[in-house]
Amino acid sequence: MRKISALALALALAVPMLAQQLAAPAANSPKVGEMAPDFQVKPGGRGGAAVSLKDFQGKQNVLIEFFPGAFTPGCTQEFTDNGKEFDKYTALNVAILGISADLPGAQTQFKTAVGAKNDFVSDRDLSIATKYGSQNPTSPQPMKRFYFLIDQSGKIVWEDTSNRLILTDQLLPLVTAALKK
Repeated sequence: MRKISALALALALAVPMLAQQLAAPAANSPKVGEMAPDFQVKPGGRGGAAVSLKDFQGKQNVLIEFFPGAFTPGCTQEFTDNGKEFDKYTALNVAILGISADLPGAQTQFKTAVGAKNDFVSDRDLSIATKYGSQNPTSPQPMKRFYFLIDQSGKIVWEDTSNRLILTDQLLPLVTAALKK
């Protein structure tokens, strides 16, 4: 009985510390209140101008969703749900950018297969992920699952760098609350 009590006490002390560590921002990622690091994206295919994160300033809020890879189970569910709830993001004036290290062609196939309506960005060299601390070059999945909400002024107003999947039914209320602050 005494061993069980000691184990229960250890768990009671460890769980809050673990939760705090999971909620803490990654050491090398930008923080809430800071300006979001800009990046320029070359469009897939031929022609067309490059798009910059700054192009959204004064026009739209941006939800950046770094994700491990197209066609993986969690990512498939995440972007399928996002596609179904896309109008709710649009009503909040939020553009979603899904960023992974997948080739643009794979992202296009993924977008079609899951019914996603957001834009995707291919970050093959992890240059964007590095600016946001989401790179994971020693893993088979070179990108961690991080979320950053950037307001129209270009500031980060919410982030989750716990590397855990947040499904749309949980993500939408978080985004809504962050935009109301």
